[in-house]
Amino acid sequence: MKTNKNLVKAKVKELIKIVGELNEKYPHKKFTLDGRLVGDLGEIIVEENYMLKLYDKVVEKYDGRTEKDDIPVQIKTTMKNSVWYPRDYHPERFLAIELTKNGDFNELYNGDTEPFKEYIKTRKFNQNYKYYTVTKGKLIELNKEVDKKTRIEIR
Repeated sequence: MKTNKNLVKAKVKELIKIVGELNEKYPHKKFTLDGRLVGDLGEIIVEENYMLKLYDKVVEKYDGRTEKDDIPVQIKTTMKNSVWYPRDYHPERFLAIELTKNGDFNELYNGDTEPFKEYIKTRKFNQNYKYYTVTKGKLIELNKEVDKKTRIEIR
């Protein structure tokens, strides 16, 4: 029987192998074993499922552009209960997804950020943070208010 230490070592090796395979398949993204991994996975899922093209390199505030109208999009992905929303600006388009443990995803928010403007007015925030934390439930609620014409189309 493997000890926990050996199990962790084996799983880290698996993760490193998987990250290497992802880097080969998607050379325009840099997958790493840190906080970026879930975000990078989400961006690839979005690019493959929505009419959106990711930037080839890091661009401040945005992750890609819509294919139809060339509008910048910020993408957020979670495997927990919330995502971060910027405190100092409203992205032109915002797409938030939940990555499930079986590899599927759920759309939480898709479209313009007008619904956030009123919501943010009522939020308290810590001066030390650049982002608001927005729960999945709130994202789904705000998503109902999005102008349907601003949604990023599904492939």
